[in-house]
Amino acid sequence: MTEGRLCQVHLLDGRKLELLVQPKLLSRELLDLVASHFNLKEKEYFGLCFIDDNGHNNWLQLDRKVLDHAFSKTPGPLELKFLVRFYVEKITLLKENTTVELFFLNAKSLVFNETIEVASENVFKLAAFALQEAKGDYSSAETTASNLKQLPVLPTRVLREHPSLNYCEERVIEHYEKLKGVTRGQAIVKYLALVESLPTYGVHYYSVKVTAVP
Repeated sequence: MTEGRLCQVHLLDGRKLELLVQPKLLSRELLDLVASHFNLKEKEYFGLCFIDDNGHNNWLQLDRKVLDHAFSKTPGPLELKFLVRFYVEKITLLKENTTVELFFLNAKSLVFNETIEVASENVFKLAAFALQEAKGDYSSAETTASNLKQLPVLPTRVLREHPSLNYCEERVIEHYEKLKGVTRGQAIVKYLALVESLPTYGVHYYSVKVTAVP
């Protein structure tokens, strides 16, 4: 019987990496392996995290063996996420385009999952930048509406706060039309510049259990 445990790593671009984690494999070695799939050189900003039995996020400690962590006891493969762990004050401090793109994908996920607080108007602006990055210049309202349904850019909270999906689409289009001629790289930088200005960006939240003292 093969030693080790099957592991599934969720990557920022939507891919899943499946591998067998050997008992002696260090977390640092696993992070190196995952980073190699992006040809990522600035891996010091990234980490691997998992959700424990209490629903809390935990980061793998790089100097420990992967299988020494307190993973959930539910059967099946280990589920890990490859995410940004350490943030920079300004995206211009990053040296590699690959790193910038991964920060962009990470930020887009944080906005869509409502991990960071974003006012509706900023969500519409960010959605426009994301459209420009993914689809290029605005062509028509119909095409934009279709693209918005496919891209994860409008959080549920924002949709609930406004009269209709159509209203939200119109607000995004207002910003999107103004981005004509903006390159993919410029759209990514503009997206990150706005996200960096948000007070909760770069903050990791942890649940705190308060026990009453008798």
